[in-house]
Amino acid sequence: MLNVLAKLDRLDVRWFYFLLLSSVVLSAFLRVPIRLRLSPEAERFYQTIESLDGRKPVLLHSDWDHGTIGELRAQFRAVVRHLFRKNLRFVVISGIPTGRQFYEPELERISKEYGKEYGKDWIAVGFKLADPKGISIEGLSRDFVAQVQTDDRGVPPQKYSWLKNVRVAEDWGAVISIAYTEYREYLTYFVEAARTPYLVGCTGISSTPLYPFLDAGTIKGMLVGSRGGGEYEQQMGVSEFGTRFLLGQSAGHMLLLLGILLGNLGQWAKKRITTT
Repeated sequence: MLNVLAKLDRLDVRWFYFLLLSSVVLSAFLRVPIRLRLSPEAERFYQTIESLDGRKPVLLHSDWDHGTIGELRAQFRAVVRHLFRKNLRFVVISGIPTGRQFYEPELERISKEYGKEYGKDWIAVGFKLADPKGISIEGLSRDFVAQVQTDDRGVPPQKYSWLKNVRVAEDWGAVISIAYTEYREYLTYFVEAARTPYLVGCTGISSTPLYPFLDAGTIKGMLVGSRGGGEYEQQMGVSEFGTRFLLGQSAGHMLLLLGILLGNLGQWAKKRITTT
């Protein structure tokens, strides 16, 4: 028996890579029932949006593209669904040149699900927050109209009746950023200066230093990586990209744990053989 276990230490690692790749690919096609509960930070995110009364529009900062699509697309889609479901008007803005080509198809697709119309329920203004972000966000907080000038369709935002009186940070119901990490300037110019709630959707690796802000209440809620996206989309009653991504991720984690277990069993068996 020890001789059999000792062979585990010499398993060809290519089999594990094959199984890992297979699990990720299969998760994109399999429909395995999985139920996710909101984490405390995602629950606070959800409740903050639920508490908005719709008298002020929401500013949705979309800075995800091909580099972060795996962790942030599900977040963006679920948040847009929540805003539509609550009948909250919103403006999408981006701080990256590639932002529009990623957010626009998602908005068009989800708006059709809810029967929402561009200009009436939402608008998008595109890449209007160039680097340095601090200066751009500060300008946005002082004069939204001057900062963006026109939307993606060439229309000045003040031409839309629900945006006619929106200029400064106090005029927004909330700010939501879906990006690699949070933008500290929103805390300075929107939260501290105007008491506008700030919600964050970020990648998993960027979330750790943000928990003190969450505990202090300066960040009202947070979606963390693919887990946050999967949790939130299920809260919206759907099970799609975010859930499937988590299924493949969980299968990969289980395979890694299995590899560690088998490797350690092989090492233990080899040591027992050499000492007997």
